[in-house]
Amino acid sequence: MAGGDTDSALAAGCPVVVKAHPDHPGTSEAVAAVLRGAAAEHGLPEGVVGLVHGFDAGVELVRHPLVAAAGFTGSVRGGRALFDAAAARPVPIPFHGELGSLNPVVVTEAAAAERAPEIGRGLAGSMTLGCGQFCVKPGLVLVPSGEPGDRLVSSLSEAVGDVADGVLLDARMRETFVKGVAERAALPDVTAPVAPGAGDTDRTVGAGFLTVPAARLAAEGPHDLLLEECFGPVTVVARYDSDADVQAVVSRLPGNLTATVHMSQEEQLGAGGAAALLAELTSVAGRVLVNGWPTGVAVAAAQHHGGPYPATTSTSTSVGATAIERWLRPVTYQNTPEALLPQELHDANPLGLPRRIDGRREQP
Repeated sequence: MAGGDTDSALAAGCPVVVKAHPDHPGTSEAVAAVLRGAAAEHGLPEGVVGLVHGFDAGVELVRHPLVAAAGFTGSVRGGRALFDAAAARPVPIPFHGELGSLNPVVVTEAAAAERAPEIGRGLAGSMTLGCGQFCVKPGLVLVPSGEPGDRLVSSLSEAVGDVADGVLLDARMRETFVKGVAERAALPDVTAPVAPGAGDTDRTVGAGFLTVPAARLAAEGPHDLLLEECFGPVTVVARYDSDADVQAVVSRLPGNLTATVHMSQEEQLGAGGAAALLAELTSVAGRVLVNGWPTGVAVAAAQHHGGPYPATTSTSTSVGATAIERWLRPVTYQNTPEALLPQELHDANPLGLPRRIDGRREQP
């Protein structure tokens, strides 16, 4: 389970078993000890929180007959293996996976003409935040060809060039990042105005971005690699010549956690094709933004952190107030005497819960 999954499962009163990340086993043990202590203080058995270590432990947990649901945050490859294992059980269980997201951004020509430097600086901050390790990092940005788009790319170059080298979570991720950007940079018509890759030391990486004509992404081919997430401080800027280019690329996008449109003031009032573009992006993302940046989530009632596969494997959110629904199973009682019902369903509402009676919402 990821951290948010653990919090929401505990809130639902479910015993949880967490597979610790191999990069911080000691920290995982310390956090588990705090959770067990808090459980004991509230009258729960300390065993309500379990912790296991090792790469094989995740698969064994998903297969264990006492496990009723699983949550996961990680790679598409690893998450899909667990997803398939959950479905292949004699009794399949829900698997709430967060596997990968490109988080596309579309900058309209009017927006670039209106505020290219501002958008370039904002993009630089978003794609390099946390050394590009946020799951909502913008990984593909559609920018118009021509002078306004050139100014945006120039602003992005300047801002990214000022970003200091950073450290990824572990050596394996650093190696994957360096290899991934090299493979992408070697594709035909791909350039690197600020080259991403290995940093000044054997532990760091340097931020950068790649550019490519959007037409290269409009049809199946080797450039499909640019439509896959590359974990770390890099983004791909696809330069488009027409709205048709944008539509062709958006139609090929996988599912995403977020999708963003930067539009002009006039477009915000309904001018042009902004509404249609927003509708297209809504079909491929769980959170749609206008004139903002997707990095960062809040544990709040309005937060939705999910999206079409492979962003997530279910329709629920892994962050926010409704994340608890991942670990709840609805039950309806019909014709049941009140004396046999849980307190939550007694007519007098002894727990003071907000409820819906005969279709009408009632507050205590």
